[in-house]
Amino acid sequence: MFSSVPGGVPRAARALLPLLLGCALAATPALCGAQADPASAGAALRPPGAVAGPAAVTPATPVVTPTVTPTVTPPAAAPGPPTGIALILPAKAPGFERAAEVTRKGFLVAREVSNDKPVVQVLETDGSAAGAVAAYQEALAKNVAVIVGPLTKTEAAAVQNEAIRVPTLMLNAPDGALSNARGLYVLSLSTELEAKLAAETAYRSEAGGAVIVTTPSPLSRRAAAAFSDAWIKLGGTIKDTLEYAGNPVKIKRGVERLKGDVVFLAADAERARVIKPFLGRNTMVISTSQVYSVPPKAEGAVAVAAGRVEPLKLNDLNGLRFFDMPWLHQPDHTAVMVYPHATPQLSADLERLYALGIDAFRVAEQLARRRGAFELDGVTGRLAVHEGLIDRTPIEAEYRDGAPVPMDGAVLAHGAADTGSAGAGR
Repeated sequence: MFSSVPGGVPRAARALLPLLLGCALAATPALCGAQADPASAGAALRPPGAVAGPAAVTPATPVVTPTVTPTVTPPAAAPGPPTGIALILPAKAPGFERAAEVTRKGFLVAREVSNDKPVVQVLETDGSAAGAVAAYQEALAKNVAVIVGPLTKTEAAAVQNEAIRVPTLMLNAPDGALSNARGLYVLSLSTELEAKLAAETAYRSEAGGAVIVTTPSPLSRRAAAAFSDAWIKLGGTIKDTLEYAGNPVKIKRGVERLKGDVVFLAADAERARVIKPFLGRNTMVISTSQVYSVPPKAEGAVAVAAGRVEPLKLNDLNGLRFFDMPWLHQPDHTAVMVYPHATPQLSADLERLYALGIDAFRVAEQLARRRGAFELDGVTGRLAVHEGLIDRTPIEAEYRDGAPVPMDGAVLAHGAADTGSAGAGR
């Protein structure tokens, strides 16, 4: 039926091949499920000779960019000038609660007498090194002008290693070396200082042999060691150290055998009353404030005429010389008359802490005024502040007719600028 052409394909079939291929190609997209190009699809449907119109354009959805308002952080307000005083005390430390309370009372009594009356913030610690450091950092964060404290040796040892950014007045000194950090001051009740003063007062080159009588207590041994060091530096010799263990006769024999020019008695008041009568009447006996603990008009008091009360006379201590503070022995002292005493009356040891609080406030008040060198006639003694050190000079007293009496020229010249003078802590 079909005529053949070379290659074996009939002419009629060859004529129909383009039509068949075009239909197949046109149908393929729909069969395969593919998306056909809209323009191509339109062209396939247009009759021959028709002109293609413009392609339909779907309008694009506009992209809206959100407006971002920048957050403006206002500049931090500049801290004002440091003001007020922080007082760090071991009010939560077992065994130190009463000492902290009495020191705080003395401090605040002095504030009430002050004309300025700065704000005082009391920070309580547990007596630990970590607690003291935390309280010190808290005080710095409060932007105070001066930090006073801490009170214990352990706490003082920790605080002295901190960065000292404001004047800091510690109320005790650590054992060992004291930091020379600028702005760090120490005011304390130093038994070592009193022992050194005893050596300086009693020493004479023509009578340089001393005997030390001590007790087993740590405070007595510290006083004995300080006296020994100072005496030897002055050029004297320590003939021996006798430790009292309950037998005063044994102490008497030892002193007589050694024939010392001076006896240094490192004992508390109770033991001093027992030992002193056995030390001989012709030997100079000198001591520290340890030997005085009887509050005036309190312990051992006896009633006399008109209902007046006087302390019991302690004639066994007659001739004993010692160093202490004006607060306890000079009621007519210029500074002592200014400040009210605690009521009810405290023991001598607590009275000393009360007085320490008074003088601590007075020194802090001067440090807040940026005074680098000054002197105060303090209730704990003469205070000289210079180059970061505080020299405290107590008064000298002597038992006469059973009672301590300040000696003439009791406020002695003393300018030693060492750990003892800065305050080694009682």
